[in-house]
Amino acid sequence: MQIERSDQHDLSPEEQAHLAKLKALVEAALADGKVSSAEIQAVRELIHADHKVTPEELQTIRSTMRSMLGDAALEYDWG
Repeated sequence: MQIERSDQHDLSPEEQAHLAKLKALVEAALADGKVSSAEIQAVRELIHADHKVTPEELQTIRSTMRSMLGDAALEYDWG
């Protein structure tokens, strides 16, 4: 897996749209305060679609989780 550092360029409109889609996906996954294995797989598929994971993608996931959950623990729903 390739990790790309984006401090080398500004985000393109396509990259911004991708991050917005990722944020919406994470928000939908966390709407009930739980995350299922299918929801995790959907996030993984989206961030790995271009065969690289960017710091912006990781930051988007992290900041969205913090804004949705605050200090609450994330619950996993594997059932």
